[in-house]
Amino acid sequence: MRWLALFIAIGLLFDAEAEASNRRVALVIGNASYANAPPLGSPVNDAEDIAAALAGLGFDVDLRKNTTIDDLRVGLVAFTEKSAAADIGVVYFAGYSAAAGVGSYLIPVDAHLATPESASAETVPLAAVTAAAGRARRLGLVILDAMRENPFPAIPNGRSSSSSLTSAGSTPIRNTLVFFPAEPGRTAEEGEGRNSPFAAALLKYLRQADLEINFVFRNVRDEVRQATHRKQTPYMYGQLSKDKIYLHPVKQVVQDGTAIMQHCDNAVAELADLRAAGADQGETRDDTKVAGAVAACAEAVKRSPGVDRLHYQLGRSLFAVRDYGGAVASYKAASELGNARALYELGLMYENGNGVEKDPARSRFYYEMAAEKKIAPALVSLGRQQERGIGAASDPAKAYALYQRAAELGDATAINRMGELAEKGLGARRDLKLARALYQRGAAMGGLEALVNLARCNANGIGGRRDLAEARRLLAKAAQAGSTDARRILAHIEESKPK
Repeated sequence: MRWLALFIAIGLLFDAEAEASNRRVALVIGNASYANAPPLGSPVNDAEDIAAALAGLGFDVDLRKNTTIDDLRVGLVAFTEKSAAADIGVVYFAGYSAAAGVGSYLIPVDAHLATPESASAETVPLAAVTAAAGRARRLGLVILDAMRENPFPAIPNGRSSSSSLTSAGSTPIRNTLVFFPAEPGRTAEEGEGRNSPFAAALLKYLRQADLEINFVFRNVRDEVRQATHRKQTPYMYGQLSKDKIYLHPVKQVVQDGTAIMQHCDNAVAELADLRAAGADQGETRDDTKVAGAVAACAEAVKRSPGVDRLHYQLGRSLFAVRDYGGAVASYKAASELGNARALYELGLMYENGNGVEKDPARSRFYYEMAAEKKIAPALVSLGRQQERGIGAASDPAKAYALYQRAAELGDATAINRMGELAEKGLGARRDLKLARALYQRGAAMGGLEALVNLARCNANGIGGRRDLAEARRLLAKAAQAGSTDARRILAHIEESKPK
């Protein structure tokens, strides 16, 4: 396409190292009054409201309504110039689109799309839009609110993208995301109010203070699923760097409170030491220390509300005093700030019904998000759910694979679970020697369950020689470390001795 080549050439004139100065730019388009297709109800409303929301967040917004092909191209070229000198560049398009997913085309209001050949000349490929947004220094974001039933007789016969978002050449665009209102092959609902369900959710969360960009998308996804009774699930394509990005940062600058933060960390560490000392069921035994941890972390959060670790630590201390509702709120705040460990804790709370109703599906959702961040206990929890058939059919082989992933991250519990499955021949070939070796490996890492299992192998000659003295020693070690199973077994042995 000649116009696309011109667009690229213009874009390349701008120095990629131009000073961004935290500038934010947006191109917002709402197409509703189509000349050759049924008119749409909400796109213009959606575009107006999204434009106002972005303007309120400091964006330089170019709002265009009912754009023709010429309007669309001119707007995109102008946006490319601005994006090259910006920190964040956003394109929002509401209207009709051809195809779905990363191979989509934006359709202007004057399009006929009579044949595939004419359709290519009458539309704008999504790849061109992502290339424009991708020139921004920190984040290029394209929101394509256009997955409606396509009423046109043809779609473009070209392919602007295959399996990855690319620029006009072959280099993948980094730090560029495309957010779709529905999964490929599905259509988005128009809604009955002023805004589509997707736009309404965006308007709710784009303006939420101190919400990291990944959690904006996740919250929008959950909101749309709920509003559409799970008929519509937004999804995101692309990948960001590890840097956290906030569209509405309010409290992200940490206030002077290093000593207070350290006091919170130390207080929670003391709670962990108490549990390690042998309190049953992992509970702490010193109410004074627990209350002190809550007070220290609450003060730290008050001073530095944008630090995810502090919300996580407060959640741990609130859980210790059985304030489960408070713990859930703190963990959610931590997770929204990017704390992966808090995602795992939320999964546990939904699995066990602490402060919330038991919800295996939601529990699995949080475990999966934490597992993506390589949180080993989350992988173990997913393995247990898979093993027990919670939320899906039981599949020991998949469970074993999840345990292996956690074991590679150094998780002793996962290594013990691999041993148990190998001993039973579930999900893996039955191998008693391997099982014993895995128990020994887990025990060497301090795993209490592995210590007890290794003691059982020694007591019964499973996977190797029988050694009762070693079995007693291992049980005593596990009991001293806090294993209630080891204590129970030792007590039973003592009771069984001849009087």
